[in-house]
Amino acid sequence: MTHPINQWLTQADDPKPSIRAVQTTRFLSPNQAFCVHPEHHHKIGLEQLTEKFQLPHHVKLLRQVHGNQIIEYQEMPQTHFQHQADACFTRKPGIVCAIMTADCLPVLMTDKQTSFVAAVHCGWRSLIAGILDLTVKKINSSHEVYAWFGPCIQAAQYEVDAAFVENYLNQHPDAASAFSPISQGKSHADLYQLASLQLQACGVKQIQQSNECTYLSGNYYSWRENQNPHRMATMIWIEPPHQ
Repeated sequence: MTHPINQWLTQADDPKPSIRAVQTTRFLSPNQAFCVHPEHHHKIGLEQLTEKFQLPHHVKLLRQVHGNQIIEYQEMPQTHFQHQADACFTRKPGIVCAIMTADCLPVLMTDKQTSFVAAVHCGWRSLIAGILDLTVKKINSSHEVYAWFGPCIQAAQYEVDAAFVENYLNQHPDAASAFSPISQGKSHADLYQLASLQLQACGVKQIQQSNECTYLSGNYYSWRENQNPHRMATMIWIEPPHQ
């Protein structure tokens, strides 16, 4: 794949079982991936992901609602949209944690002992609701946690209004550095910075990021760029012991 996600995974302690992760793009080619549409997954062959990336099972999608709900997978989901949440994690091998994005920030996490994997969908609504802080606290790992930020809309392209900035800072007063100065009622928000501040506040220091902009890059779908309804998938799982 085209992102440094595999380098991030190698920071963990020579894990057994190992961890695998996939960040898809809008293309289907040897090193790039497939598109995911939340309403028409059955029409575009989502199951093709299983063979292409040697997933342990067909991916089942969350019903993402831009909130702060978190689901722990004890077993593989049986149907699409079985769970309503914007973050999922598991401590069990062979279960894929997957989220969908198109400008929002995808975040993957594990820890030094690879005792869990997590995937988090971070739009501004989820971030203002503290989804990353809540996810880290719910997992409650006793080991050092690692995080990887996937492609998202970058600050120069992500314009927000002054009311949003005020509302966010009322709830997260330490996040002022994530916003540009307000001009003519507008500011630019840095999703990477907003997410980093939340993770650092709960003790996560090992963070890597893609630095690719979904709005500017032709490799990704972007809702803000053209209201395209398609999505990318960001997936992570612990390899089953027999593999």
